[in-house]
Amino acid sequence: MNIEQKEHFKNLFINLKNQLVNSTGSVEQVLTNQASGDIIDQTSNERDAQLKLKLMGRDKFLLNKVNRALDKIAAGTFGECEECGENISMRRLHARPIATCCIACKEELEREENSRTYEKRSHTNGNKLSAHNKNVGFNHADGMDEKTNVVSIETFARKFDEKNAAF
Repeated sequence: MNIEQKEHFKNLFINLKNQLVNSTGSVEQVLTNQASGDIIDQTSNERDAQLKLKLMGRDKFLLNKVNRALDKIAAGTFGECEECGENISMRRLHARPIATCCIACKEELEREENSRTYEKRSHTNGNKLSAHNKNVGFNHADGMDEKTNVVSIETFARKFDEKNAAF
């Protein structure tokens, strides 16, 4: 990577950093506008605040990547793949300036990520969920498989409908 290209990316990152710093408000500003209005206004304000906080989190994450890229430019390692040490193609850097891996290494990392089997768990009671979410754990006796502590949704819905049909 020549000096002109490094200067181009450095200016790009400095401009992006300035935009992120100037656009990011404080958490206090986001949370102060919540108490006014009726319950619908408060709910709407809360939803907006949650979205703003999520976007602020993403901006902070991007800002960390930008700072890391600026540090790499200063150290003279910008454009080198962190996995194999080869140069990242200019085409990839123009498409994704914060890239830290060459395309071959990134594809390999993504293949490894996709091949891992994650065990999903319910957030409510820690019961296992099936891969296709057809079975959901309930602390409910109707349709419960005692060995796996999982009930099928179809069984639960049928039992629920049978119980509520009397009403």
